[in-house]
Amino acid sequence: MNSETGSIMAFLYSQWSVPIYESQLPDQFQVPSLYVPAPSVFEETDTVSTFKKTYSLNVKLFHLDSVQALDEADRLADAIREARNMVPLLSESGEKTGDMVRITRIETRVGDRGEAVMVIRWSSRYYYHKTEQPVLQDIDMNSGVK
Repeated sequence: MNSETGSIMAFLYSQWSVPIYESQLPDQFQVPSLYVPAPSVFEETDTVSTFKKTYSLNVKLFHLDSVQALDEADRLADAIREARNMVPLLSESGEKTGDMVRITRIETRVGDRGEAVMVIRWSSRYYYHKTEQPVLQDIDMNSGVK
């Protein structure tokens, strides 16, 4: 899991302290609870020195019925919106780094019985690896400027 997904999980847990499942949802899971699978990733070019990855995280919320699950999903989505769509980025040890994850879009929808889904999207930029190039020493001009 990347630090951004972990930071979003921590934010959701701070707003709704229920068990969070992340790798596999067990057959006998607790209700209410959250299931946070790995996000989907889309890549695109960004600048001459960076590329952008857009993440889409499909969080499932489980409750006694679908109405309660959707109400909780809307409440969690509003908590992110009220924080100006900014989630504090945490280090692997759980400490705040001072950076933020900017959430670009949140959708909530009702799922199966006792389930709702939150789709959380954000983008991150990463630098390309720079290859070492020989330094240009001098330029010889054969003709003058016209």
